[in-house]
Amino acid sequence: MGNEETEDPDAGLLGQEMSKEREEGFGPKELEPLPSRGLSVAPVCSFRLSRLSSWRVHVGLVSHSTVRPHQGALVERIIAHPLYSAQTHDYDVALLQLRTPLHFSDTVGAVCLPAEDQDFPRGSQCWVSGWGHTDPSHTHSSDMLQDTMVPLLSTQLCNSSCVYSGALTPRMLCAGYLDGRADACQGDSGGPLVCLDGGTWRLVGVVSWGHGCAEPNHPGVYAKIAEFLDWIHDTTQVD
Repeated sequence: MGNEETEDPDAGLLGQEMSKEREEGFGPKELEPLPSRGLSVAPVCSFRLSRLSSWRVHVGLVSHSTVRPHQGALVERIIAHPLYSAQTHDYDVALLQLRTPLHFSDTVGAVCLPAEDQDFPRGSQCWVSGWGHTDPSHTHSSDMLQDTMVPLLSTQLCNSSCVYSGALTPRMLCAGYLDGRADACQGDSGGPLVCLDGGTWRLVGVVSWGHGCAEPNHPGVYAKIAEFLDWIHDTTQVD
């Protein structure tokens, strides 16, 4: 998280986040468990040139210093969206199938997908979280899970000439502040953007790309999960 962030996240919100790590020692990424057996969603870019056996998934973490070697769930299969573009970051989602199902508890749970045709209006206050850099000049990830509130912005604004000049596709959304006060940062890829719907947290976006972090006129860009519901349901065979 760049600029404003907190280190004492609400367990009811951020306990839904999982961490996946390469056994070779690469830094952590984030993914979100879905309400079905052993499935989660993540960005495609995290898995380029990766061996399946090199990934383990850890749940219920607030600090990476508590991770024990060779613990965590193994990944059975990675399903990248077939239309993913590395050049434009379009269709930047992937599904992970775990070898064993997760066991939910008071600190581990599934985040809900958005409802069909559900559209959170611009200005909605949502939350993004991750273990990424807390300063763009730093090259190491945070040991503590960070979170920050960011408002949803309109695609028209984010595609304007003073922001991203038309780079956002219908599969993307942006959230953050034009003054750069808070944002996701390097290492937060795959982190959840969740919005409160009544008493239910919905997975509205997944951290995808941006220009630096917490830079003025460059809010974070996210994969828009509502645009992938049919693909998720068809791939997982879960309604």
